[in-house]
Order: sequence, then structure tokens, then C-alpha cells
Amino acid sequence: MKSKLNHWCGAIFIALCLLPTSCSKNEPLPDQLTGKLELDVNLFIKENDVPNTLKSATIENFKVEIFLSDGTEPLVTFDRVSEIPEPLELPVGRYFATASFGENLIAFEAPYYFGESEEFIISINETSQVQISCSLANIMVSVIYSDQLKSSFTDYNTIVSNSTGSLTYAKDENRKGFFNSGPLSIESKLDYLSGGTSKVKTLTGEITNPQVGKHYEIQVDASSQVGSTSISVQLNENIEKEVITLTEDGISNGNGDNEIGFGDLLITEIMYNPSALSDNEGEWLEIYNNSDKTIDLKDLILRRGSNNSFHQITSEISLLSGEYVVLEKSSQATESENYVYAGITLPNSGEEIIINTYGTDGTDGMVICSVDYGASGFNTGLSGKSIQLNPTIKDASEARNGSNWCPATLQYSTGDLGTPGAENPSCN
Repeated sequence: MKSKLNHWCGAIFIALCLLPTSCSKNEPLPDQLTGKLELDVNLFIKENDVPNTLKSATIENFKVEIFLSDGTEPLVTFDRVSEIPEPLELPVGRYFATASFGENLIAFEAPYYFGESEEFIISINETSQVQISCSLANIMVSVIYSDQLKSSFTDYNTIVSNSTGSLTYAKDENRKGFFNSGPLSIESKLDYLSGGTSKVKTLTGEITNPQVGKHYEIQVDASSQVGSTSISVQLNENIEKEVITLTEDGISNGNGDNEIGFGDLLITEIMYNPSALSDNEGEWLEIYNNSDKTIDLKDLILRRGSNNSFHQITSEISLLSGEYVVLEKSSQATESENYVYAGITLPNSGEEIIINTYGTDGTDGMVICSVDYGASGFNTGLSGKSIQLNPTIKDASEARNGSNWCPATLQYSTGDLGTPGAENPSCN
């Protein structure tokens, strides 16, 4: 069984290739027609906050199950990818497959990955290719204590729990905890001395709707003085930012109407190799407001992932919900000028393009959306055609999947093909 380990995008792709059986023209068909299945399993993980020890398991450790399309029990189960025969023979029919790693338990250092393929058909004299995209399927939680807290209290811990269990984050706990779905309760107990007497300050709060596949970082900042206690919860890199501040007066949600989170914007079209104009004049990319609020793009960062070169947007661009804006290399790139950027090139061979907040230096802000159009499944080497995201895709993670992109077919102002600033046609 072949396997490859690469770091990317928190996903597993399993390619399923049907090898048709051959029958002589005069030879009777068998009682049960079969096809042969080859699995080429590739693991791509880019969970920057997951310790390397959790990434060390090779793809051979993933469990694969194959189901009839209308079945609830697996027809075939392999506890390890390395146990799958090559090729695998299956009866002709309709199927779907799943892949998973780990168990969905409440524990430290216990990520659980899961994915399910679309339905596929095994039939005589045809070749099928199917992908499974697996991603983190439980909730990751970490706790950070501020320097002020460490200097003010003699001991402290935080208990994070849901309806099925809890984890205690001690003062020196650096591990990530993993939880299954459901609201998370937070309780921090902080020990301190006052006039020679031991006292405890307790803070409580709740994350009411945590999302699987996301990392929630709980930041506890407190002083032994009255009125200077807070807990904030925020989502780390590539995740929608959510801040909850907990004081002795109660909980307030720090998300304002203008807060931009992961997936609120999407990169929906990229012209990396124009034909009618030079690259320096004709490159552009299209941004879509995927949220239900107006977003001002001013001060956001357009960045290349490979070398961290970036451009900070300097103009106020109020993008209404459902609207598009085109970021252009020059005012000649499209018919109507939207916003002209500098300092970023779009290589024809592919690149990760990122929209993020500024952070501390432009390269470490919170990621709002990103696309690596050099990854598997994307069309590179095109000339005079943009690549377009299927307009039915509104999920930021799915928008990174090359199978959801296709070459443009409609002509725009320069004579090249694309739909800058307008909804893309559906990919066939």
C-alpha cells in the first residue's frame, strides 16, 4: 500500500481507482460482476497548533470502511490502510467510503479525524476516481494564563467540561484538550493570600456553540485585586475569532458588528496568467463577502504564503453581504477599477494566497480565508483563463479544495476568460 505524508489543510484525500475486469466476448459472465479498486491514500495536515507528536502517525494507521450506498453497516472494514489489498475487488454497485483516525473522546492530545466520500459507482469497463476529505472532527481547547495572573496567585487551574466529561488544565498544563460536540463550561479557580489568609477567586463562563474542527484558546487574565479579573476565549489561526470576556460582573461577548472571522470572506476567482495583458498588468483576484454583514477591507492583508510578501489594503472598501470586489495588479486588469495592489505576484505554477488581519507584523494575523491553487486538483498552466470557485461553495474549508474550482468560460473586457466582480458560472 502506497502512502505519502504531506502538511496541508487539515485534510485526507483518498483516491479510489476502479480497474475494470475483462471478459472474453464468448466467455460467460460470472454470477456476480466485480470491479477492482485501488486506494492511493494521502494525508495532508496543516494544524499549526497541533503538536508534531500528533502528526507523526502515518496514513497506514487510518481506518477505512466501505459501505453500500444504502447501507448502515460497512461492507468492508480495514483497521489500517496498510491492510487493504491492492487492488481490492468489489461487486458492481453503488458505494461510499469513510476514513478516520483516533476516537472522539474527551482527552488531552487526542485529535479525531473523519471524512466521508461522495457516492461512487463500481461498474464493468469504467474507471472511477473518488476523494475523501477528512478533517478534525472534535473540538480543540487550550488554556493560557497571563503573566499578571501567574504573579498574583499561588495556585490556579481551569476545568473545561461538557455533558460527557471534563479536563483540568493545571498551572503548568501546555497540552491541547479535545472534546466532542456540545456546549463547553469553563471554571477557573485561583488561589491567593490576603492578610495571611488563603482565599479562592472563581470565574465561570460558557462557550454555548463551539464548532468541531476549531481551536478555542481560553485566555485567563486576573489579579488578586477586586475588579481586575477576566477570561477571554478566542479561536486561533485559520478560525473565526470569538472573544468572551468574563468578569465578576458577568459575561460580555467581545465580538462587535465589524469583527471579521474565518470564512466571512472567500477568494472566489484568481487570474494568475492573463494572455491579453502582461502578468504585471493583468493579474487579479476576486473576493466575496460570505457573511451577513458589511465588511470594511481597509487594513486587511493580502499575502503570499510561500514567502510572506504582503500588501496592506489602504482604502476603505465597504463590501456588502453577498457582494464581490476585485483586487487588481493594475487599473487595466478589468473593465472597472476596484482596488489596485502592489508587491504581490501570482505565480503560474501555484501559490497559497491568504487574506488575514495585520497582527503584529502583517504575516501573523488571523487568517480570514486562503487558497493554495498549486495544490492537488487545481488547474495550473492555464493561459488567458481565470480559475473559478463553484458558486454553490460557501464553506471556507471546501473553498480550498481544488475539486470545487474550474477554468473560466466567459469572456470579460480584455478578451481573456473570467467573470471579475460577478458570480461565477457553475462548474460542470
